Amino acid sequence: MSVRALAEIAGISPTTVTRIEAGRVDPGWSTLRKVLAAAGEEAVLSTRRLPTTPARSPSRTTLAGLSDAWQRTARGDTPNWTRLRGALDMLAQHPEMLPDALEPRPKPSGSAVMDALLAGIADKLADDARLPRPTWTKRTPRLESEWSAPGTPTMLAVRRAATPPQLKERGLVLDGSSLWRDRTSGDV
Repeated sequence: MSVRALAEIAGISPTTVTRIEAGRVDPGWSTLRKVLAAAGEEAVLSTRRLPTTPARSPSRTTLAGLSDAWQRTARGDTPNWTRLRGALDMLAQHPEMLPDALEPRPKPSGSAVMDALLAGIADKLADDARLPRPTWTKRTPRLESEWSAPGTPTMLAVRRAATPPQLKERGLVLDGSSLWRDRTSGDV
């Protein structure tokens, strides 16, 4: 089935299908269900309890633990969106963990993009929770040149308009929905 045919049946844009296939975007649950249904498949979600380990324990979720959540690719340093969103989802579900999650300073990651992203995330989380910003974020430099995921000029303009100010301060162009899920839409 062609990308266009699949997109038409699923009711989404061909660009979205292409980006999903290329691994450039992680689809939300509702989008994934549409694409699979258009391909004649059904998405089934099941859960099973994993043993609690210190790394998976909610009490161990910190931004410092995410300093290695990136990889260097031909396009530059690419954050591991799945790990970042997972940690932010955990903090959204357990807001009482936020002060402890923000405080340890991440080790330098080897990526200026990742260091700036973690500092911007920490500042946004602190601001949203009306907590003082962590002191370590002041020592994290702003990117020398603006960073954004690849996209058309229109996509970049939309992204720029939706970038939280805490990320803009760091030289990042990244719409907030790339990290923080809209819990009111049902697409979590």
